[in-house]
Amino acid sequence: MSSNGSRAWSAMIDLIQSQKKWLGERVSEYGLTPQLFHGLDVLAETRGATMSEFAEDMFCDASNATGIVDRLVKRGLVLREASDKDRRVKVVRLTPAGARLQKRVRARLEQEAPPPIAKLSAADHRALRDIIHRALAHVEAARIEEAG
Repeated sequence: MSSNGSRAWSAMIDLIQSQKKWLGERVSEYGLTPQLFHGLDVLAETRGATMSEFAEDMFCDASNATGIVDRLVKRGLVLREASDKDRRVKVVRLTPAGARLQKRVRARLEQEAPPPIAKLSAADHRALRDIIHRALAHVEAARIEEAG
């Protein structure tokens, strides 16, 4: 990565980290923490995962993933089931209620931008959106290449 690319990435990390409170306030409207919402988001994207895959996608260890899943199961948002392939392996997936909540929270988060983004000009919003979409296209291309 170029030094400009490294600096851009570092700035994105700083921006995201600086908005944890803003995100926490928005997801708490639904009785969630950012970690619980992230868990719903991960499961919505994967359409189900083994516990080890879930932990990896959540960037946490297995015991932390178990705690997150336990809290989501208790609320009826996630199911934990034995795998069809190996009964010793547990698979987690969203319940219909979990899928509905994930979509509602995601829609809520898309209604407004956090203050540092909202204060940018319309031209900056378009440029930032376009740059991020181009980066995400590379992510998708890598997934396709990896799968195929």
